[in-house]
Amino acid sequence: MVTLRRFGQLFLVLITLGGIAAHAIAQDSDEPRTAIKMSAAEFEQKLRMAEAYEESHQPADAARVFGELYTLSPNDENVFDGYVRSLIALRQYSDAETIVQSRMQTDGSLDILLLSARLEAWMNNRPDALATFQKAEQQVNAKDCSGLFPIVYAMMDVSYNQDALELLDKMRKRSADDMDICSSEIAGLYLRLGDFDRASKEFIAILKSGEGNVGMVEQRLAEYITDSLSRTTVLSPLEHELIVATSDRSAEKDPKSAPGVRADLRLLAWLYGEEHNYSKALDVILRLDALEKDQQWGQGAELLQFADRARTEGALDVAAKAYSEASKRLAANNGQPYYVAEAQMGALKTWEAYFNTGVGSADSIKELVGKYEAFAASTPENDFALDALVHAGTLSYTRLFDLDRATKDLESVLNRAHGGLSVPVQKAAFGLVDIAYASENFPLAATRISAIERLHSQYRSSNEKDIADHLLYERALGQYYQANFDSTVTLLDSVELDPSCDYANDAISLSSMIQESNSKFDLPSLTLFAKGALAEQAHKWSDAEAAYRTIIDSEENAPLADNAALRSAAVLVELGEPQAAVAELDSMQMKMLTSPLLDVAAFRAAEITERNLHDTAAAEKLYEDFLERYPNSTYADEARDRARKLRGDAF
Repeated sequence: MVTLRRFGQLFLVLITLGGIAAHAIAQDSDEPRTAIKMSAAEFEQKLRMAEAYEESHQPADAARVFGELYTLSPNDENVFDGYVRSLIALRQYSDAETIVQSRMQTDGSLDILLLSARLEAWMNNRPDALATFQKAEQQVNAKDCSGLFPIVYAMMDVSYNQDALELLDKMRKRSADDMDICSSEIAGLYLRLGDFDRASKEFIAILKSGEGNVGMVEQRLAEYITDSLSRTTVLSPLEHELIVATSDRSAEKDPKSAPGVRADLRLLAWLYGEEHNYSKALDVILRLDALEKDQQWGQGAELLQFADRARTEGALDVAAKAYSEASKRLAANNGQPYYVAEAQMGALKTWEAYFNTGVGSADSIKELVGKYEAFAASTPENDFALDALVHAGTLSYTRLFDLDRATKDLESVLNRAHGGLSVPVQKAAFGLVDIAYASENFPLAATRISAIERLHSQYRSSNEKDIADHLLYERALGQYYQANFDSTVTLLDSVELDPSCDYANDAISLSSMIQESNSKFDLPSLTLFAKGALAEQAHKWSDAEAAYRTIIDSEENAPLADNAALRSAAVLVELGEPQAAVAELDSMQMKMLTSPLLDVAAFRAAEITERNLHDTAAAEKLYEDFLERYPNSTYADEARDRARKLRGDAF
């Protein structure tokens, strides 16, 4: 019995030793041990499983499977990398370091050294981490800053920013071949350390090398100015340094005396742009442009480029001034007539956009129309002249309601175009149709539509289908204004069937409204609604209000009653009665409980309170009430933005 037991123990020892020997053989072999424990297919399946766990942010499961695979094939790169990543995600740095140290016996590459250094740092073993970083530096034996970047980035990864800074500074003193690259990285490290004054000095030093480095500096700064607070914190010291660097006016008289002055000014202008201080940016651009006299493009080009950016970013008043100044300098510099006209037209369009924000008075609009007309009369560039006349005619019609002046300007477009259906010609021709409807002159409108049809048949155009649909829609409007509703729907049929048409949605809306109300009982309200729409077109606000009021008061349950209330509110604003308009919209919330337009009415009430009554406190509350009652409305995002602005929220 004892002998048998000893034999059994010996047998177990032999099995164990055999397993150890097999394991050692497998470790020494170049072949993975998948053949011992699992097939290659099973191994691959397990690897995909581990990666899936990792991607789905389940590091514990990923580490478990990676660890199983590592015992089978420790030399597999995917397994090793995945196992280390998973252990790091679990903050099991000691276990990860054990595996990395094992790998270093056969792989002394820079990547493994830096991985080991980071792990030591994460375990708070600073002396060992720095020693390993030093080994990495000796291995790289860099001759310039760029060779040290892998080490520097690894140091930054573990917040050894000061050590990275010292390493780069040491290299900069040793080699001046890539001073700008060194300084850029050092400046970035100063930003990370919060030493914005020293970072600014580094950036100024880089700019002394020339304008070519401005983009590199801007890119580096952009990494650290993600919100208004960081912009102020990071850029203020640099702004001070740049103001000091560019304060010497002698440099502007003799640019050669200060090679870096253009670079400093260009960065200062960019900085003000990032701060959305476009007025200061324009002042700097004017100084910069003054230095361009001897350059390839001469004066004006810098201003024109800045004006485009300012207009795009909504600084309309500043953009208009920049365009005006650009046109003067381009003309004085014998610039090409095309670019002079482009700058002049840019200024006029930008002032128009500025006035359309509600700033412009009737006198300012009238003055702008005159400038458009004068520009068209003086410019040799006919395309710009036609565009200017279209804008003059459109403003005269829509903002001044001076139909004679609008007609004169738009007819001038047709006369100067010498045939064809260019975009300005199309706008002018259809604008004349609108004016005919506003004059309630239906024969004249039909004549002008026929004239467009003749042009359409004579000249090919890139948007022929759009023109044909537009013509049908204009004919339908004429029938609608004259209460010929069946003819209107027939004309709209082909327009609303073309989803790519610009007028498809308008056609669908008008056709649906007519068909919903074109019955024996609702026909009177439909006729009144069309009468009100024509009166609005003719700016006969009192007549329009009377038509809509009749529907609201006498046919409250008509399908068009809620639409009539919305239109009545709009007309009351035109009549100078915004308070009555808000009251009308509020009454919809109590009297028309089933209307699908209640959210529109609520939003319009808040909008009129804000823009016409100028009661910001009441408007803010109305927007907030709107969001509470209609959170899924298509106006919700706009209401939220307006409420925030009225509260003074910072963005």
